[in-house]
Amino acid sequence: RNAHNFPLDLAGVEAPSLNG
Repeated sequence: RNAHNFPLDLAGVEAPSLNG
C-alpha cells in the first residue's frame, strides 16, 4: 500500500492488487 496514493490505499481494502 502506497501512502502517496491514498485513493488506491483506500481501494486496497477492496482490491489490494491495485496497491500490490
